[in-house]
Amino acid sequence: MRLALPLLLLAACAEPAPAAPAALSSLGGEAGPLDALNRRHARLRQRMRTRGYGEELGLARHLVLEDRGVAIPLDLEVGRCATFLALGGGTLRQLDLVLYDGEGAEIASDSVAGEGGLVHACPQAESGVTHRPFYLVLDARAGAGAVLVGQFASELDEGEGFDGLFEGVLEPHVPFRDVEAHLARSRGALRARGFTPLGPPVLERVTEGSVVRVPVELEGGRCYVAVGRGDGVRDIDLFLFDGAGVEVHRDLASNAEPSIELCPTASGRYTVELRAFEGAGAVGVAVFTGPGQPGGAAAVDPALEPEPSADPSLALLALARPLQSRGFGAPLFVSRDAAILPGEVRTHEVVVGPGCGIVAGAASHEGMDLDLYLADEGGREVDSDTAVHSTARVRACHSEPTVLRVAVKAYGRDGAYALAVLPAPVGIDSLQALRLEEATAPFRLRGYDEVSTLEAVIGHGVRHRIPLPALTARACIAVAAAGSDEVEDLDLFLVDASGSVVTRDSGPEPHATVSRCAEGDELLAAEVAMYQGAGRVEIRILQQPATEAPGAEPAP
Repeated sequence: MRLALPLLLLAACAEPAPAAPAALSSLGGEAGPLDALNRRHARLRQRMRTRGYGEELGLARHLVLEDRGVAIPLDLEVGRCATFLALGGGTLRQLDLVLYDGEGAEIASDSVAGEGGLVHACPQAESGVTHRPFYLVLDARAGAGAVLVGQFASELDEGEGFDGLFEGVLEPHVPFRDVEAHLARSRGALRARGFTPLGPPVLERVTEGSVVRVPVELEGGRCYVAVGRGDGVRDIDLFLFDGAGVEVHRDLASNAEPSIELCPTASGRYTVELRAFEGAGAVGVAVFTGPGQPGGAAAVDPALEPEPSADPSLALLALARPLQSRGFGAPLFVSRDAAILPGEVRTHEVVVGPGCGIVAGAASHEGMDLDLYLADEGGREVDSDTAVHSTARVRACHSEPTVLRVAVKAYGRDGAYALAVLPAPVGIDSLQALRLEEATAPFRLRGYDEVSTLEAVIGHGVRHRIPLPALTARACIAVAAAGSDEVEDLDLFLVDASGSVVTRDSGPEPHATVSRCAEGDELLAAEVAMYQGAGRVEIRILQQPATEAPGAEPAP
């Protein structure tokens, strides 16, 4: 039986009983730490006092989980009115209050929208009786978090009413309609590859710097894709942590549509973490599961067919803009609007050199998943990008202008794509240097400074250890490593003083990046492990000074 019910504000008032000593509140007086929730509740307390409801008799803090009510036993004085004010924090989006008498009959309930609640009741006076038992039930219909509940007492017909009491105190309502639409388009593209949702999406309201964590159980031998989408949030980062809390994947691209993919070899518990890096609003996280091997193209559910396509060349220009700000050349278009069907492969010839270049593709709609495969003149594949995303990029370097062949494959829905070559900045003349530039760019844009560059020749099967500068509380460090042409697969780890891994990048690539923000003082080391190939590896270390903790009060 649900405990939260529609508004039924009752005031069972009658002639007052003979005066009795004022009772203490059953809530007690423990408000918990002086945090943002307590400060917001203090505004409600002041408004109640101004409106003539007197001082707060008691205050209590309870943790309320979604769809799991908390019942608080009360002894209320008869012949007087009692008002209960509640305010939720954490991820609470809708809180309901219901007051029941000792027999279980509903006496009053609230309809305050959002994470606030109010019930007001006046138990009828009875001869020879001063108090009656009641129960106040707190019910989180959406979200979970700490709830502060305060009790006020007043005489019959005392006070100015409760209209506008919560104005400016509750979090503004953020619609999730646009976020759900973005996730639906991603679902259409993934369905074409045989992926289905692992569960319903997690939707939250966030402020800049907020974190949303989603625990998931992943099965060995299958593949999983986690996507994040936002509305009003301009830059979202997505991370994946294993059961030991070690970071195993991330997407730090400067946009609001990150995605990460993992095919674990063993079953285990993981955590998907979304961080709102820039902006505030609504965000959503969805996790999809699919076969261990890439699935073939399939028809998209017409119900998920999104609106007409946009101009893919504009999407590619948007992709190129941050690269140009870092010194890359303007896009040299190979195709501005080429039509493609789900599962179809289109091929183009591109010219790269002298120097390095990125071959970038952008689909006409986020409901499309675009893959790129780059091959040399002999047909040997030299790079590919098969991440589940509406954009893709591959890389090449040549001392002279060289013709390469790029294959474009799409999933999800029919549409169009644009394809262009972006010349790398002068001075970047190898894939190693190009990969390091891309790997460190997200951190440099976030205020990290490069503190050192190291080189090492690492043999097959060797694990090379690099001491790192000591971290103070809330300081951050990032390490990027890239191998020469002879390096086929290297992994990168951060380990603490005991040798335990705190984060890692173990993808099947000749480059890797790891980062860490310390909660307290830490002494870490980086380890580069060579799994396939051997050769020269360049390592770059970047550091960010300590910052204020999220939500910290300014110093006096």
